[in-house]
Amino acid sequence: MAHGGAKPRSLWSVLHADRLRLQSLSETGTRSSTASASSDSDSIPVAGNDYDDLPGTLFYTAVLGYGTPAQQFAVSFDTAAGFSFLRCKPCKAGDSPCDAAFDPSLSSSFSPIPCGSPDCTAASSSCSGSSQQTTCPFRFGGAAVTEANGTFVKDTLTLSPSSSVEGFTFACTTFVDSDLFYGAAGMVDLSRNNRSLASRAAAASSSSPTTSGDAIAFSYCLPSNLTSHGFLSVGPSRSAYAGRRDLQYAPLVDNAAMPVFYFVELVGIKVGLVDIPIPPTAPIRNFTLIDTATTFSYFVAPAYAALRDEFRRQMARYPVAAPPPLELDFGLDTCYNFTGLDRVRIPIVSLEFAGGSSLGLIIEQVMYFTDPANYFSVACLAFGETNPANTFPVSVIGNLAQRSAEMVYDVQGGRLGFAQGVC
Repeated sequence: MAHGGAKPRSLWSVLHADRLRLQSLSETGTRSSTASASSDSDSIPVAGNDYDDLPGTLFYTAVLGYGTPAQQFAVSFDTAAGFSFLRCKPCKAGDSPCDAAFDPSLSSSFSPIPCGSPDCTAASSSCSGSSQQTTCPFRFGGAAVTEANGTFVKDTLTLSPSSSVEGFTFACTTFVDSDLFYGAAGMVDLSRNNRSLASRAAAASSSSPTTSGDAIAFSYCLPSNLTSHGFLSVGPSRSAYAGRRDLQYAPLVDNAAMPVFYFVELVGIKVGLVDIPIPPTAPIRNFTLIDTATTFSYFVAPAYAALRDEFRRQMARYPVAAPPPLELDFGLDTCYNFTGLDRVRIPIVSLEFAGGSSLGLIIEQVMYFTDPANYFSVACLAFGETNPANTFPVSVIGNLAQRSAEMVYDVQGGRLGFAQGVC
């Protein structure tokens, strides 16, 4: 049984989920909305949860409270979501575990969002706009498969005993298909969508006479294993980061096609001591998405080919291993068998961004080891190609590559910070 009640997933299923994730992001990224907010700064413990048959890869949860009085649930958080959602009662027949579901009947602050309301414009809503319809419906999934559906609602979101967000909008779902939650009760949106937790915190800071807009939207440290600790800090003061020499910033760049996501411009990659400029055939501005819900990192074809070819050149002395059984046009395709060796030298990879900042990756982020406790096993370069058909025209930096740094989202300042060696 998976840690924390999560359903075990194979390597193929994690990578397949990454691919489905990339396919869905281009649709989610166009969604936006309007809202007002009030929220105080707070820091929330973050736990790493693993998949038993894929050690070393994690998804991340924080315990938050929903409703009045607060009902506590472990939920994941997502920087590229577009909307928040939570499993709610009554559960679908046969759905398990129903005890890990929010009960709206127990909350005095619960409020369904009706069709015709200005608030019924959130992501994935299929509301016709009729004021006669009593609830604002949503559907999540692809054209042929519904992964979740339900209604959009508002309720109080409690971050800590001293910090809460009133009238927080989320999708209350009673139907869940496949592995949408993976052991969590739901997900909190941290995107640039105006109803996200990050936007609510930033708006509250701007309107507060005590902070005068001096707030970072959020920051986080992702745990590297099941025993380490992480945090999610919502609305921390910008002054708390002033003068920190360990903090580098990359400008956030706007992508009109995906306005609710966080993008930086990737200008180069360093493999060992070799600098690899991003080829001019890569998309304009080299849009690179920062995403907490994707496991591995994926680059557009020209950038990935340049990274892969140089990495293979420097690793030519080691025996090549067959890649995992993936779909032919996608996945981790650069693997080695270190079994029986007594020394392995793996080139460090550094991602270089506009503005002169960089994100250096340690060995456990450069390679995925099939046995994380043993470097002398089969390992694959923890990068892949986004999509050979270029249907997803941006690169993605997943959570594995983010574990070594505190990630600081100064959205009002138009920048993303990397504080390496903090987490």
